[in-house]
Amino acid sequence: MDESKRSQRSQACVYGEHDDCSHSCGATAGLNPRRLRLEGGLTLCKCTCHSSCPITSAGMTIPLATWRESCSCPGAARQEREDQARMEAFQAVRARGAGRSQEEIRELYIAELRSRGLDIPPEEALNAGVAAVTGNYFPSARLLGRSLADVAKLIGRVFGPSR
Repeated sequence: MDESKRSQRSQACVYGEHDDCSHSCGATAGLNPRRLRLEGGLTLCKCTCHSSCPITSAGMTIPLATWRESCSCPGAARQEREDQARMEAFQAVRARGAGRSQEEIRELYIAELRSRGLDIPPEEALNAGVAAVTGNYFPSARLLGRSLADVAKLIGRVFGPSR
């Protein structure tokens, strides 16, 4: 496998845990020059374990809806269930969070995630989720912006000029 494809593999595939790979190795967003609008999608894992999946030949990135509808990889179904459980946990906390302090909301959110068997996210993501429950989306936007900047730096290192 050449170096550019090796860098386009999910963490699960890098560690040989192919049945856990959702076939996605990240999200991306950019300007679609044909439609003159910003669009987002998933970056697909280029590991050969996905060769039988119908979306493998779809290109480097695909819309989230296409991945949900068409990916046949074993990890995709697990990821979809996990994403749904995270959304349900968030909605449950939002429904019960009115009038509560940030710390109380945080405790509720952690309890909801644990009750669904989900991992607790890193501190910054957890704080952004708690803030979003109260309608403050700025921490989430800041985290997304930082993530996109990190992706841009990574792309620059992979595809940029050799040093």
